[in-house]
Amino acid sequence: MELFVLVGCFVFLLIMGFPIAFNMILSSSMYLLVGGYPQLLVAQRMFEGMNGFSLLAVPFFVMTGQFMLKGHLLEALIDFVNAFIGHVKGALALVTIGTCLFMGSIVGLALAEVASLGSFLIPMMKKEKYTPAFSSAVMASASLLGPIMPPSVLMIIYCVSVGRTSIAGLFLAAIIPAFLIALAQMFTVYRIAVKRGYPNHERAPWPEKWKQFRRALPALFLPIIILGGIFGSIFTVTESSAIAAVYAFIITFVVYREGKLSDIPEILKETALTSGLVILLAGSATVTAWAIANEQVVYKVIGPLSNLPQWSFLLLINILLLINGMFMDDYASVVVLGPIIAPVAWKLGV
Repeated sequence: MELFVLVGCFVFLLIMGFPIAFNMILSSSMYLLVGGYPQLLVAQRMFEGMNGFSLLAVPFFVMTGQFMLKGHLLEALIDFVNAFIGHVKGALALVTIGTCLFMGSIVGLALAEVASLGSFLIPMMKKEKYTPAFSSAVMASASLLGPIMPPSVLMIIYCVSVGRTSIAGLFLAAIIPAFLIALAQMFTVYRIAVKRGYPNHERAPWPEKWKQFRRALPALFLPIIILGGIFGSIFTVTESSAIAAVYAFIITFVVYREGKLSDIPEILKETALTSGLVILLAGSATVTAWAIANEQVVYKVIGPLSNLPQWSFLLLINILLLINGMFMDDYASVVVLGPIIAPVAWKLGV
């Protein structure tokens, strides 16, 4: 009965258009009310969900992205990628994917990439006669490299929610898939560009490539600092996020000399809003995850799925996540579904 109330309230509020964080809080509150549990559990579980030490890395990584977006980073990265692959058919679309890949190693948020790159590259693609639908599709799909390419805020949330995994291990495991996805997207875009006759640019000479590489080098060095420090056991993920924020500040205000002191309040405001939203989602989803665990949903799921082949389980989970992604935010999905799916995956050796 209580589980039915939880799911029913969640679906109803989802249809009504409630923000997902408040949806989970209200649904969980109704679950506690019907089940006779004290409402104080909502506050307690939310605090536990937001009190993880690893979550300190979230505002620092967000701040790093905000600092870099205020500087010359976008133009430098776009020119750098364009110098190397701009001569291929569908150049601007390919540059969008390549830039998103590099931006993902700095920002780590899909929304940040769409907001920054989309406003810059989509008008450029429109000017070169790309269709609006194709331009938007390329930008939307390429921005998904942000949460995959480390450092990823989403992976930090996953580790805090599920446990039994290290953030550094997830970062390391995500590098190759991120590049493979980017290559697959580039291949698809290239085939469509050839078919539709989208333009390309002149091949850049090596002196121009070297010039753009040197110009983008300070920004390209940031992922090396972050990932090299983590994988080299020089500092933790949280420490690396703070170092990255300081480095990004120096790059923006000293190297590129694009930032102004008057930009700092706006940067701090955007950092607080973005990281606050992510951490609120983590906290509210923890309440829902507790309710699901209290109903022993994991044990009910493990039984029917324990004998499935690994490939069948992975296919089933991908279909579930595809449908779930139509309604729920990625952070909420990770916190709510992660504790359910992960134990089943471990049981099957996935």
